[in-house]
Amino acid sequence: MDDLKKPLPVKIVEALGWAYVTLSILGTLGAMVAACCNNNGVLASLIVILLGGSFPIAMSFGMVLSLRRGRRVWFTMPNSIVLVICLIAAVGILCYSVSSGALVFGLVALLLFAGPIVLLNLTVSTRWFKAKAKDGRPDSLGCLGVGLLLVLFLGAGLIAPNIFICSTHGRTRAQSQAMGMRGRGLYILMEQNYRDRESGSGWIDPSSFSNSTQFVNALWAKLSEDKSPCPNADAWCIAVNPPEDDQFPVFVTANLDPRELLSVQDENQSLKLTCPKKWGGTCFRICEKAAVFVRDNGTSSIVRSKYPNRWKILFPNGIPKPGPDTYFLTPTGRVDLVEEQLGTGPTEPL
Repeated sequence: MDDLKKPLPVKIVEALGWAYVTLSILGTLGAMVAACCNNNGVLASLIVILLGGSFPIAMSFGMVLSLRRGRRVWFTMPNSIVLVICLIAAVGILCYSVSSGALVFGLVALLLFAGPIVLLNLTVSTRWFKAKAKDGRPDSLGCLGVGLLLVLFLGAGLIAPNIFICSTHGRTRAQSQAMGMRGRGLYILMEQNYRDRESGSGWIDPSSFSNSTQFVNALWAKLSEDKSPCPNADAWCIAVNPPEDDQFPVFVTANLDPRELLSVQDENQSLKLTCPKKWGGTCFRICEKAAVFVRDNGTSSIVRSKYPNRWKILFPNGIPKPGPDTYFLTPTGRVDLVEEQLGTGPTEPL
């Protein structure tokens, strides 16, 4: 009789199993309430939620009943599948953007779903499962276990590549947004520099520099509160003497030729992104995947190589025209825009 007394580790896992059931029910009810608050397609949403929510409810309830009958594998296999899915999701989130939330999510999932596996395989738990089994042996994998293993491998084969692809795209998007924030930060410093010129105080004249890297570093050293080296100082092309046009790009990442950006092109043709290494510049990780430019009104736009970059989308009011004395400082020197003003388009790379 002592052998049939349920040990504490099994009781803890059983209580956790009932918590799974409760959370599944509450999650389904919460989704149903949220669907009812939405006036569009309530009935269809409720049907989808009921069908989707019935699976975790039935699975968690079946896991608890299997455990009470001494079927350890029938509890640990679904539990392991959920653990793997949670860990894959956590890795995908971390690939998208390193955050404390993803780390906490992964740690909680590890404790919730790996803990029961450890507890159920303790010596005292194994002894109870053997005593509980009718033939004196612990339950085998069985048909259900084989089926769950098949689902696990199929799910990993289908989900993992998608998570990798999404995380790669997400990482590019996050890096592009970070580059856009750096560009807007430099734009603020540029505006402060122009205000210093108007007030008669000392200012940094961009025309006195032979390339954009020198100008950005000087601007950063004088006006930035951060006294560490300017990040990605050699990743920008900067417009000098830009026209009074809110849409004119004053900062352009060096993987995008500003002459091509301001030229009349086929609206269905995508902009070409070139890694600066090809012309002697410095790569900044997303060179051939995305480019960023900051307009004269302080807003930034991201150009993705995987999407058609239509000029009508980038400049809905028409391509802005440079002034007669407008040119760009690039990391390798000066680029004039006279030919582009005439509509002949760029003739050579940066």
